[in-house]
Amino acid sequence: MNSPRTATARLRQQLIRSIATILAVGCIFLTSAKQAEASTPAASGKQTALSRRAELVEANILAVHAYQIILARKAGGAALNACYPATSPDTAMLESLVKHQQSLLAQPTDQVVRWADSKSSSFDPARDLQPLLDAKLTLSESLPVNVFTRYLEAKAPGQPREKIRSVANLYQTVLEVERDGDVLQDLYSFYIALKLPVYVGQFGLPGSDADMLTAAKELAGKSCASPFDLSVPAWQIAGRKIWNWGVKHLHIRDRNTIAKELLAEPRIATLIPAMKAMPAERIAVIGHSFTMDQHWSSPSSFVPIVTTMFEQEHTRVEFRQWQAGGLRFARAYRNYYADALAWKPNVVLFVLGNSTPADAEALKTMAAGFHAAGARVLMFDDVEDSIAFGEPSAKETEQIARNAGVQIIPSRAILDAAPGHASFPCMDGIHKQEPYHRLMAYLWLKAVLATH
Repeated sequence: MNSPRTATARLRQQLIRSIATILAVGCIFLTSAKQAEASTPAASGKQTALSRRAELVEANILAVHAYQIILARKAGGAALNACYPATSPDTAMLESLVKHQQSLLAQPTDQVVRWADSKSSSFDPARDLQPLLDAKLTLSESLPVNVFTRYLEAKAPGQPREKIRSVANLYQTVLEVERDGDVLQDLYSFYIALKLPVYVGQFGLPGSDADMLTAAKELAGKSCASPFDLSVPAWQIAGRKIWNWGVKHLHIRDRNTIAKELLAEPRIATLIPAMKAMPAERIAVIGHSFTMDQHWSSPSSFVPIVTTMFEQEHTRVEFRQWQAGGLRFARAYRNYYADALAWKPNVVLFVLGNSTPADAEALKTMAAGFHAAGARVLMFDDVEDSIAFGEPSAKETEQIARNAGVQIIPSRAILDAAPGHASFPCMDGIHKQEPYHRLMAYLWLKAVLATH
């Protein structure tokens, strides 16, 4: 029979062995954790947890913020605050970050994608990406990009953060307005190549104008003062732009889809034989934003839609556009007339503004020059573009054109009588939505065919 002293000694030995076992197992877990941590590649500093795609998105957000700090410094006043510091970092450093973004977005996207997928690639992150990530910029929680991030996280819970932030970066950029035509479009291409979302519809959110207004009311008033408009209308139009450019860049609705739909309409299908019968000729279009495929107000405009219709039917007709937002006759004469004339078109369409006597003279000069070269010159009697107080009316411009020998295409009465005419303007009250461009495409197509 064991004594009490012997039993106590045995218990003590068992307890020591148990503690030793627990410590050994703990050491194994700690060692495994450290090995796993050591084997995980990570960016420096606060970027440690980011995936490569997330790094690319955050780099663009930082670059856009750098540009907007520069804007705030130029604007001064309330725009200089905790969100947009007045002196540090210095402007030269901010400008270098903007240049790094330009260079980053110019990289071959196939190589950027391979790098993001951890495959062999010629993309060098040290060149532009790392300088952006290492930039000592503070992103205040009240910056518009962060306000929108929180909004979208609440509306689309469970989405990976880089997917939320890619769309937030597009909103961040479009709000400033100035770079809609270049940096913003480059960002669309960049994120689409990376298979990141580019508009809220990809999260299953609705996209009517009313939906955009509801979102704008939630977003307005939550950001710090900024060097751009953050009112309810500004947020609403930003949403409309991002949505429309998103479906356009993803080819959900663009010039090709609309051209295909129109060619299937009975009234246009009957014109296809005449399209195919047209001889080889050149048609030049010199126009403002109503003629531009890139504009956000519609999946495309009537000019590129008709051009695409002829392309889809494999005709011999060649179209070429000279275009710029807000283009008027005098600027068109200075910037594009010589080039268009040298192209030797058979037909020329003007869709231009007329504000000053110089515009009227340029209209006459260009019409005379094209006529002398053997081209027919056309204009619509009205495209319903905006006319400021004191500028010549559409009818006055039409008369100047008639006197210059320009052939006038009737459109005013047809547009006025169209069902839904009141809904043609988009949110800005100037540019036109898809129904307008579908009708104008039909009128432009008939005008082209009527030249023979």
